[in-house]
This record gives sequence, structure tokens and C-alpha cells, in this order.
Amino acid sequence: MSTTALQPLNKQRIVETIRDIIATRLDLDIAPERIGLTDGFQSVVGVDSIGFIELRYQCEESFGIKIDEDDFVPDNFLNCDTLSDFLLARLSAH
Repeated sequence: MSTTALQPLNKQRIVETIRDIIATRLDLDIAPERIGLTDGFQSVVGVDSIGFIELRYQCEESFGIKIDEDDFVPDNFLNCDTLSDFLLARLSAH
């Protein structure tokens, strides 16, 4: 079970989890604290197309949700800010 499941999920916890996923599971050479809230995943952080697929999978696993194809769009996966808002809305509706 994920550690996020044991703590209340708020935007800050979700952002921390996203940063951890990107820094530790996507083979990018970046520290979690260096990923800014509005740093573009593709333009600044360097996430490629395969990385976005892995990010989607890791978010589904970490937060226990399913991200539909219709929701797997750049507007939802732009940066930590947009992705955390999307995930928080999905978790609230869950």
C-alpha cells in the first residue's frame, strides 16, 4: 500500500507524490525539490512521450484511480499544478 493512502490527501501531498514519481521512477536526473509547481513536465523537466505514459500509470497506482483516455490530455498533465488539481478532483469524486 502506498504511503499516500495513510495520510490525508491534499494538494501539497499530491504534488509531493508527483514530484517523487517524476524524480525516482521516470529515469530523469532531477531532484524532487527542483521540480517547480508550474514547471512544464515536457518543456522544463524533460518528460518524453513514454515518460507521460509511465507518469499516468504511476499516478493510477499511487492514488488508486483510473485515468481514462479522455482525461489523459496535455491540459491535465502540463505541470505539478494542473496534474495535482486534476487528481484532487478525481479523488474527491471517487
